[in-house]
Amino acid sequence: MHGRLCSKVGCAREAISTLTYDYGDQMAALGPLGAADDPHAHDLCSIHTERMSVPKGWVVVRHETLRA
Repeated sequence: MHGRLCSKVGCAREAISTLTYDYGDQMAALGPLGAADDPHAHDLCSIHTERMSVPKGWVVVRHETLRA
């Protein structure tokens, strides 16, 4: 495995997406794996990408290439 790992504690799967938050706008953005390992972003495997949830009232923006 040459890629980055999922950021979820205890998960050793390879990451496929990157999740970022904008707390001020109550928004989460989920897109393809980012080019750089950003300490303010969270890399997620396919399982955690599908299970991802946000607080009530928040908006999730998903990059179209992640939709199955």
